[in-house]
Amino acid sequence: MDIQKLRDEVKLGHVTDEYVDWLKHRFITEILEAPNPVAANALWAYASFLNRVGINPDNYPLYINMLASNNRYAIDALLDGHEPEHYFDCVVPNPFIIKATFAAFSTFKSNEIYEASLRVFLGFLYKVFASAAEGYQLYPVSIAEVNSLGKFLDESHDQDWPLNRGILDVLGCIADLEMPHETDLEKRNVAAQAGRIRSDYFDHKRSLKQSITEVILEKAKDPKLGIPPDYIYG
Repeated sequence: MDIQKLRDEVKLGHVTDEYVDWLKHRFITEILEAPNPVAANALWAYASFLNRVGINPDNYPLYINMLASNNRYAIDALLDGHEPEHYFDCVVPNPFIIKATFAAFSTFKSNEIYEASLRVFLGFLYKVFASAAEGYQLYPVSIAEVNSLGKFLDESHDQDWPLNRGILDVLGCIADLEMPHETDLEKRNVAAQAGRIRSDYFDHKRSLKQSITEVILEKAKDPKLGIPPDYIYG
């Protein structure tokens, strides 16, 4: 798409559907990033609108984008009245959602993702990998993706802390892929890494640094969870 050419044509009154679609994408992207108070207000309003519309099998990509915005104010508005772990129950698991989930994990540092979003994603992943073989057949998760999940384990909390419990449960499901008869080396390596992360968390003489690199485990010095809107209406 030659945006400059389309812009030049607009100045002459030649407006194409392609250009209008580009404008919509450009501004909704800026709203999702919410780099300033004006965009933060729009993001909160958009999240509230989506909450009232309701997630369904046709519109769920919009909700994934909102969860990945990491703006706590917008995400709270989006999830109002819902149990995060069951938010995606109305959508049949598919590779798009799984890939988007791990992409969100890789975007943020280990202390940076908003807890409510993490709860949504963990609930969905557990649903996918509760049957490890079927989950892997649907989406062959990689070692890098397993690491991007494991990095959110908080070693300052015990295993019963809800977020740790959710992460450990998903890692445990993936670790179950390592069966004695399994001949797929890639699958066995992924399973072994999931099991290794769990073991390093549970072993008080070890730490996650034994199984995940310090670069991946790096924490944000000043984690941000979004700019608040000027007003929050009931």
